[in-house]
Amino acid sequence: MTKRTTALALLAVMSLSGPLLAHGGYTHVIGTVTAMDATHVEVKTKAGKTVSVKLSETTKFTKDGAAAAAKDMLVGQRVSVEAKGHEDALEASEVKLGVMANPAPAPAK
Repeated sequence: MTKRTTALALLAVMSLSGPLLAHGGYTHVIGTVTAMDATHVEVKTKAGKTVSVKLSETTKFTKDGAAAAAKDMLVGQRVSVEAKGHEDALEASEVKLGVMANPAPAPAK
């Protein structure tokens, strides 16, 4: 029984270690853009906290898996940011642009 328990524990550790190591020390900020300029973006998380993340020339932007640019980011848009640093000094390495949080209604025909 001990060998079986040990084997299961080892299997569990091995299967979970890949996703944990894949984060590589990045902080993930997911939410809605509330403000931005050329140097930073402010993201309101689902918990209601606003997080400021610095943008740099090396920050990569993507939308729907394709390359995008900072100018494609809009206030009200959902984003997922991978950032380096600590809570009060985050710098974005990648910003994934999503859909608008409250899209405008389609015009009546």
